[in-house]
Amino acid sequence: MERLTESCLALGQTLPVRARQLKAWLVVSLKETGLKNASLRLSVHWFSQEGRLLLFLTPFESHPKSWYEKGVALRSTVCRRPSSRAQDAQAKTSQYVSGVLAHLDAAGEDGLSRPHELLFLGPSGTVAEGTVSNIFIFKEKSLLTPSVSSGILRGVTRAVVMDLARKRGWRVLERHLTRHDLYTARECFLTNTSSEVLPVVTLDGRRIGDGAPGPLTRLLGEDFKKLR
Repeated sequence: MERLTESCLALGQTLPVRARQLKAWLVVSLKETGLKNASLRLSVHWFSQEGRLLLFLTPFESHPKSWYEKGVALRSTVCRRPSSRAQDAQAKTSQYVSGVLAHLDAAGEDGLSRPHELLFLGPSGTVAEGTVSNIFIFKEKSLLTPSVSSGILRGVTRAVVMDLARKRGWRVLERHLTRHDLYTARECFLTNTSSEVLPVVTLDGRRIGDGAPGPLTRLLGEDFKKLR
């Protein structure tokens, strides 16, 4: 609710209803579907300054266990995240064209060995984020993730994971990262709402760490599940 409110304000608009009322509406809508596990996608639209809400509720199936047991592949894309002068990444909007183009580019290579997720670089060539995920690595006895100035969206799951890591007494740093940092990391993982903490074992065909989900990544994944 906080991020949605901020995104609206960044566009010079306000939520059509109070956040508390909106949350109550979401809860009632979910109960009416009868779904035990669901994906909720909420968007806000304005027509002649009149705000309207659109909500999609669809059944959500858990991701395959093999993703977490074996890890997934990540590949860099030639597409780039735009400069903050062109688009403020902190305003979450429905502009996913760059992600669509990135996946089309990956599919055009052979159509068979498409990676699980694609890695965007920022305008200066530093690591930004995936098409729908944030990225983390374990390196130098720290948990590292691209800073907001790298052109990323502050993911909600990203913030929770950083808090969980700090509670374990781990050092968490936000800074500019390069692909070299990822290639030479001990462990790597992605975060988003549906995947939660998802281990990455290869980037651009190069093995990360020992090529298997790392113990620290597993710990964070277990900590996250306890929050449900």
